[in-house]
Amino acid sequence: MYKAILFDLDNTLLDYTSSELDAMRRAIDHHRLPELSGFEWETFRAVFAPINWTYWSERVERQIHISQVLQYSFRDTLIQMGFDPSLSDPLASTYWKLFCSTCHVMEGAQNVLVSLHGHYPLGIISNGIGEAQRARLKTGGMDHYFDHLFISDEVGLWKPDRAIFDSAVRAFGVDHSEVLFVGDSLQDDYRGAASSGIDFCYYNSEGLTAGEAYTPKFAIQSLSELALLLNRSSF
Repeated sequence: MYKAILFDLDNTLLDYTSSELDAMRRAIDHHRLPELSGFEWETFRAVFAPINWTYWSERVERQIHISQVLQYSFRDTLIQMGFDPSLSDPLASTYWKLFCSTCHVMEGAQNVLVSLHGHYPLGIISNGIGEAQRARLKTGGMDHYFDHLFISDEVGLWKPDRAIFDSAVRAFGVDHSEVLFVGDSLQDDYRGAASSGIDFCYYNSEGLTAGEAYTPKFAIQSLSELALLLNRSSF
């Protein structure tokens, strides 16, 4: 019988992709980039994405703050597209403010939290940035559902490190076998939960093939399935 449910946040409960695109387009419009000769939104996105991913993935090792990740990403993108890189700082600042106040929710997320809240203690384990994650949850009216939030830049631990999962289990005062973790990433979520001895529910909204190396306890394609699983099971 599970006594606590933990969730990943981005692309599990909150739609990171939609939030990013929404904030990005509004920031670009605010700074009037579409008025520049030769500017194309699709080209900007295609150039920005791999640059931003590189800076983001290296941020811990290189000790780069999120503000620098964004500044460098916008700077390099503008340079590559042949535009004035001095726009990068104000563009990054505007984007971050907009992103932190933008909350697109994954389908079924609100309903599943309502159904579980009060029946299970709920928590978050996220590799995101605390300022953004807390603000987005508040914007979406979802922050009150959670007893504990474990956000990597606040606790100094990153999934799939089992230590962040162990910390969450200790906070709830339960055994590892009494916790279910729900997430969309086999690399970060499954590996971290498995190494900590926590059952993992793979939120596989796109119906991807997991591969033989991954054996989640459960797999769901919609969040509504989670409440059904918990309601009918005597794990």
